[in-house]
Amino acid sequence: MIVPVKDGTTKDTWIFLKPLTADLWFGSIVFFIFTGAAIWLLERRIDNAELTGSISRQLGIAIYFRFFVDKERVESILSRLVIIVWVFVLLVITSSYTANLSSMLTVQQLQPTVTDVHELLKKWEYVGYKNGSFLGDLLEQIGFDRRKIKAYSNPDDFDDALCKGSKNGGIAAVIDEVPYIKIFLSKHCKGYTMVGPIYKSEGFGFVS
Repeated sequence: MIVPVKDGTTKDTWIFLKPLTADLWFGSIVFFIFTGAAIWLLERRIDNAELTGSISRQLGIAIYFRFFVDKERVESILSRLVIIVWVFVLLVITSSYTANLSSMLTVQQLQPTVTDVHELLKKWEYVGYKNGSFLGDLLEQIGFDRRKIKAYSNPDDFDDALCKGSKNGGIAAVIDEVPYIKIFLSKHCKGYTMVGPIYKSEGFGFVS
């Protein structure tokens, strides 16, 4: 069947959080805290002169070590190894985040408004077919109310009916034979798509 497509590109204000899953965000935060604590403990063991004063000041310096590696401040070799691992993980996460965010912002995601004929039945949507086709009777056999089935003589009328939509005097989908669907889509390639399984009949197959 022929159905309109909608732009599925998200316009959510919080889209910058979506490139990474909740588990990955949580894991990154935990690893961030763990790295700071590990550096703090390792530097405390060798009495690093920088780690003096209150606990909050010491933790702040430990966090500083992770982003601004200073050989004169980080004295423990183990601390430097921890920082190297942290930088490597940070680069991997940053690369993945940037790639996913760019894809979400630039790729237009077009999705069909309806995925199958059963969805049309549940929502009591109007459907159309070509006048004189056997599909009118077939739609009734499937379960459509006769009042929800509209016949159109001119295939170009499908475009107007689909644009209006089922709630505005039009239709939500067109049920037709595959060759005619392909002809329609060749003329109206933007805004519509073919969905649903193909059923065989005596002659052409039809999509619903």
